[in-house]
Amino acid sequence: MKNENAKLVFIYALLGSVESYTDVTHKIPAKVYFNVPISDLNIGDQKAVLTDLKKKKIIASFKLDDGDFIISKPSRSMLRDYYFKLKNKPSPKLEKPVDTIIKFSEHTGHITMGTKPCEIPINTNQYFLCKTIFAVPFGTLVKEIDFFDLMDWAKDSKDSVYDAMRAVNKKIKRDLGIDKFLKWKVRRIFIDYKTE
Repeated sequence: MKNENAKLVFIYALLGSVESYTDVTHKIPAKVYFNVPISDLNIGDQKAVLTDLKKKKIIASFKLDDGDFIISKPSRSMLRDYYFKLKNKPSPKLEKPVDTIIKFSEHTGHITMGTKPCEIPINTNQYFLCKTIFAVPFGTLVKEIDFFDLMDWAKDSKDSVYDAMRAVNKKIKRDLGIDKFLKWKVRRIFIDYKTE
């Protein structure tokens, strides 16, 4: 039901009506006439609430007659217990949305997803790889030669770009839980990641 508060008001009004029908000997008549207009709860919703009460055996049955609900054998104590159960039900906790956006900070050398950091040592092949790959939109193929321009990669082995990519992937998997974040394709690297 969309409006739980209106349902609570409806049940409280029904409880009040049942209490008003109760005589001094605490006997409730077999039938209670009930009609409380609640603007937030149309007749269909009111019937749904009463059907729920019937399923829970709080009332025996109900019918709509000339604008009034005729409710058979309502249980005052069960109705009161149900009302307080609904009233005291803790409101659902709103889950904080998970930040799935991944960023790279050139200043700190951290790749972050929300508040989770993944540290990349500054002025290393891994750092310059990240600096270059994060400067372009995710999915863009970056040529291996573009990484050589940033640092003296030529001194390293010809596989140093690939090795740096593997090292970054290993750290991202360990710290952020993303497998194969960077991919290699014909001497080009690209970020293979989509945010939700």
